[in-house]
Parts: sequence; structure tokens; C-alpha cells
Amino acid sequence: MDVEHATAGSAPVDRRLRTAIAVLGVVALLAGIAALLLPHATIVAVVWVFGIYLVVAGATLLVRAVARGPSGTPSTWRRVGSVVLGVLVLVGGVFAILHPPVGIRWLTLATGFAWVLEGITLLYAPTAGNRALVVTGAVLSFLSGLILITLPALGAVFAVVAVSSTLIVSGIVQLVIAITWTERSAAATERSTS
Repeated sequence: MDVEHATAGSAPVDRRLRTAIAVLGVVALLAGIAALLLPHATIVAVVWVFGIYLVVAGATLLVRAVARGPSGTPSTWRRVGSVVLGVLVLVGGVFAILHPPVGIRWLTLATGFAWVLEGITLLYAPTAGNRALVVTGAVLSFLSGLILITLPALGAVFAVVAVSSTLIVSGIVQLVIAITWTERSAAATERSTS
């Protein structure tokens, strides 16, 4: 039976969808458990991905510095600025890949400063809703940022635990959906034919 001609309640579509959800649930569950059991490796993997991103971003800036855009050739200062920024970003990415502990520290500091700035911004932002909730969010963001800046290792561990827990819960939910799929699907099919 062709998937294009199958209806939402047909057996081939249900089986494929159920299998896809089950596979996703298993992968999420295993990734969450692995991240929880190996937090250092998880943090290093995140820094490597961040480093690869920085290498690509730096290379893109370098290409943009020499490329001719739709508005013509960029000014000399724009080119020089793009080259300098591109080299700095590229070197930062290579450094993060080769020295993950330093990359972890910088990533944690950047996140901490972002949260501090977010907290300050929220305090001064105009609000149409509940001001007490906004102030609470601002204080929590500010304090979380300060904790990350002063205790980066603790912040990194909490981040890994939060992500791991989310993956584990998501995996369990998806597995339950996949396991109970046939019962719900059969019940829905019986109701629609009656």
C-alpha cells in the first residue's frame, strides 16, 4: 500500500508512525541517560559543537569580507572589520575545539552575562501584564546569571541535569505513546466504522 494513498487510520501509516515515535523515544531516553551518567563528556560535546559553529561563522565572515554583495563592493573599513572579526571568531572556534575546558568556561560566562543583562532589561521593560511576575522573572534571571558567572562548574552541571531530565521524560512519554498507539488507533477505527 502506498503511503500517499493511505489514510491516517490505516495500518501501514499507523505502524510507521508508531515505529518512528518509538525510535525517537528510545534515542531520547538513551541520550538523556548517557548525558546524566557522563556529564563531562556531554559538556565537552556541546563545546565541540559550539566550536564547530564558531569556525563556520568565522569562515563565513571572511568570505563575506571579500565577496561582492548585491549593493556592490563593501567599504574598506567594513572589509577590515569583517576580516578581523572573522579571524577572531574562527580562532575562538578552533581554540574551543582543541581546549574544551576553556571553551566551557567562555560559553558559561557568555550565558551568565546574557542572563544578567536579560534580568536588568526585564526590570526596566514596560509591561502590560502582571508586573510582579516580570520582576520575579527578572530577579531569577539576574541571580541565575550571577551563579553561572561565579560558579560556572555548578551552572554547567545544572544545565546537563536539566537537559538530561528533559530527554529522559520526553523519551518515556514517546515510548508510552508508541506502546499504547495500537489500542487508541483500534478504538478510534472501531468508533469511526460504527
